[in-house]
Amino acid sequence: MTLKIKQVKTTNPDLLSLIQELNNFFDEEWGKEVAQRYQNHHNLAEMSYAVVAYDDGKAVGCGCWKLLDKQTPEIKRMYVKQTYRGNGTAEKIIQALERDMLEKGYQQAVLETGKEMVGAIRFYERHGYRIVSNYGEFVEDDLCICMKKTL
Repeated sequence: MTLKIKQVKTTNPDLLSLIQELNNFFDEEWGKEVAQRYQNHHNLAEMSYAVVAYDDGKAVGCGCWKLLDKQTPEIKRMYVKQTYRGNGTAEKIIQALERDMLEKGYQQAVLETGKEMVGAIRFYERHGYRIVSNYGEFVEDDLCICMKKTL
């Protein structure tokens, strides 16, 4: 495996294809009606930074971040194809996102994920994220949890 992480525009076809796979996963996991409730949180045009992970030229994962407020970047659209999970791809994606945040002067990062996505929660905990009270539109949302990390 020859993994490369590449910064891309939010209109990049590989990014868009991976995001469609992620959206399909959410549709299957929670149903289209529930998944649609969260779409306004994932508007690619609002993303400040996006990356795609490539293995020998094949797009296998992605991640983005956007500003939640003036001092807090929020990780969004983290996704790795099923066959590439557990091999360090997601770790390299999140490291690239955090490195960019640090270079831009941010001291913390937050994210939101599904409460039942135990694998994702464990991944984020291994990378220093801790569960915090739900923020913004996620307050009182029983389907998700929010996490935070000091960079």
